[in-house]
This record gives sequence, C-alpha cells and structure tokens, in this order.
Amino acid sequence: MNPSEINSNSIRAFATASLVFGVLSALTFFTGFLPLINGGLGILFATLSRREDRPFPSSSWWGAALSALGIFMGVMILSYALITMVIPMMTDPAFYAEMKETYQNLYGINLDEMLNAQ
Repeated sequence: MNPSEINSNSIRAFATASLVFGVLSALTFFTGFLPLINGGLGILFATLSRREDRPFPSSSWWGAALSALGIFMGVMILSYALITMVIPMMTDPAFYAEMKETYQNLYGINLDEMLNAQ
C-alpha cells in the first residue's frame, strides 16, 4: 500500500466513526448524558477526517450534524430535568416531601441520606 491509500483509508474510517457516533448521539438524546459523550466523539472523528487537500467527506458532515443535534437535544433534556425536578425540589417543601416519599417507596433509601452521601 502506498501512503495515499493509507491516508484515504484513515479518512474513510474517521468519517464512518463520525457517522456512527452521530447516529448514536441522535438516537440517545432522551438519556441526557449519552448524547454529550457520543456527540463529542462524533464531532472529534469528523474533525479528524478533514484533510486540508480534500473536501469534507459527506458521511463525516452528516456525522457532525447528527452529533450537534444530539448534543443540543441532550442539553435541552438536561435543562428540562433541572427546571422541572431539581429547582422545585429545592424551593417547594411539599414537592420535596413528595420526592422523599417516592424515593423511599421506590428505592428503599432515604432521599436526604442519598443527597448528603459523599
């Protein structure tokens, strides 16, 4: 193999990895944290597939776009969870008491102990 074939194979490999991680990021947006990891890797591989003498491969472009979409949606889900769960739990005593009872019934642990555990 000559160096140009090796370079071409690595570009294709990075572009494919970018597309795979972009699809994973877009499909796992509802989990909150997974799209941040998958999307970051997708954008990293898309960047690594770019060479100065060649155009941006279409699969890495799609991978970067899907990664960015997954990251955006993951951040939106985390923001929604923060706004609807964490802030009311800290400011509304009735909501906090309800969450304590729910955690005790579902998980068998005290919410105060879980929050204060280091």
